[in-house]
Amino acid sequence: MLAKIEDAIIDRCKRVLGDRVKTVEDLPGKWNQKTLRAALRKVPGVFVAWGGARGDGDLVQPATQNRYVVYVVTGHASGERERRRGNTRQVGAYELLERVVPAVHALTVPDVGSLTLESIDNLYADHFDKEGVVVYAAAFRLKVLWPGALSVNDLYPFELYTGTHHVGGDDDPDTESRVELPQPQED
Repeated sequence: MLAKIEDAIIDRCKRVLGDRVKTVEDLPGKWNQKTLRAALRKVPGVFVAWGGARGDGDLVQPATQNRYVVYVVTGHASGERERRRGNTRQVGAYELLERVVPAVHALTVPDVGSLTLESIDNLYADHFDKEGVVVYAAAFRLKVLWPGALSVNDLYPFELYTGTHHVGGDDDPDTESRVELPQPQED
C-alpha cells in the first residue's frame, strides 16, 4: 500500500515533467548531506519520500494520515536566482513546482484514496547554497485505512534465514548463520 502510493506519485511526476529533469525517483528518508551528495549528480531532479504518518483510526480499524514529500532539486552555475527561476538552458525549481503540485494534488491512488497538498517549503540552507543547489519540499497528505492483519498463509514462504550473532566477549568474533528452509511443492 505505501509503495503503491509512492509509485503513483513518481509515475505522475514523470508524466508531467517528461525530459525536463534527469531523474524522478524515491528517496529513503529526509534530506541530509548524504542524500544531497547523491542528488548532485542528478539535478535537476525530483525525489519522493514517505514522510511518516500519524494515527487517525479507532479500535475497529487502524487508519493514518500519511505524509508524502516531493523534493524538487535544481542546480545552476549561474547562481541562486537561476536555480529558482531557471533560464533558457535549464529548468528552475519554481517551474518544476508549478507542474508537480497541481499534478499530485487530488491524485487518486486506486483502492487507497486521494492526496491533498499540505505545504510547500523552501529548504534553503547554507550548505545547499555552497553546493550550488536549491531544494523545495511539497508535502501531501493521504488518509489510509490499513488492511486487517494478514494470516500466516498470506505471507511469502520463509525460505532463508540469515543471522549474525555475538557470542562470547568483545574480543570474540561474531558468528554467522545461514539456513535454507525447503518449502513443500504445490501440485
